[in-house]
Amino acid sequence: MRQANGAAMTPMELALKERMKELNCLQQIETMIGTHEGTIDELFQKIVNVIPEAWVHSTEAVARIRWGESAYSTGDVDSCKSLQSSSISANGNTVGKVEVGYTRDLAASVEGPFLAEEQLLLNTIALRLGSLIARALAEARLRTTLQEQHQLYKQLLSVLGGMAEMRDPYTAGHQKRVAQLAVALGKELGLSDHQLEGVQLAGSLHDIGKIMVPAEILCKPTKLTRQEYELIKEHAQAGYHILKDIQLPWPVARIVLEHHERMDGSGYPNEISGDSLLLESRIVAVADVVESMCAHRPYRAGLGIDAALAEITNNRDVVYDPMVVDACLLLFHEKGYTWGEWPQG
Repeated sequence: MRQANGAAMTPMELALKERMKELNCLQQIETMIGTHEGTIDELFQKIVNVIPEAWVHSTEAVARIRWGESAYSTGDVDSCKSLQSSSISANGNTVGKVEVGYTRDLAASVEGPFLAEEQLLLNTIALRLGSLIARALAEARLRTTLQEQHQLYKQLLSVLGGMAEMRDPYTAGHQKRVAQLAVALGKELGLSDHQLEGVQLAGSLHDIGKIMVPAEILCKPTKLTRQEYELIKEHAQAGYHILKDIQLPWPVARIVLEHHERMDGSGYPNEISGDSLLLESRIVAVADVVESMCAHRPYRAGLGIDAALAEITNNRDVVYDPMVVDACLLLFHEKGYTWGEWPQG
């Protein structure tokens, strides 16, 4: 091999050039790993593309990474005249292989078509790929565990929400309908799927604190006394205390606490107002009022959807969030929203 000026390269210069190619290959791989934001499949395909460049006969080299049933290659490795490989291990188990082959016969040498340094490089690449796979497997297990935990929490909380409704048969289905309307409002307001999941869960649990209220008050067929009403009002704070220590990826406890707060600070339990309230809390608040007014109660017949929409319209921007009110009016007036047979008033 000759240099650019035509002079032949010395064995030391040739060896140095090959080592530089190998180091450059490793550096490229580390840069890819450090900057990659896509899937591991996309990353492995990028990595396999740079591997042949580090081999002496790079124009004749093809590479392949195999992991389980997946394979990433730069050519037909199986038809190669000569092949070099290294096993990939993750968590003590062999999970794949990285291979480099030459597509045609090359002049034999004392060491064969591949250099000892190339095998060392291949082993180093295999070791790095193994660590990537181990991390990917660990992350997958973590995601599965978190999903299972979230599902379990949701199931347990659903049971708790059902317990609250069992003690108050007149509001059976109330939390479910509030959750349905709250999610529909959230969609109109552009909430993310993650936020909508939190709104759905909070809506289905917003009255969970009523398990602390005596059943005879919940089911009382006549108007509540001031003392009884004050006792009922404690359900928001009680619900918060039930939920606050449960680790969830949504602010469910806070939404439950705030669902009776009002934009002008006239709500309870803490008289919070305006933007100090979570948007999700303001959504559940409107959904709760609309559903409650439509539904029958022991002390009155359902007032109907017209009365419910009139209530939020008349108190728009004073008691209820104007964006949420507008979304609710749009759903019922223009999009034909319905979640059951409601008395019309």
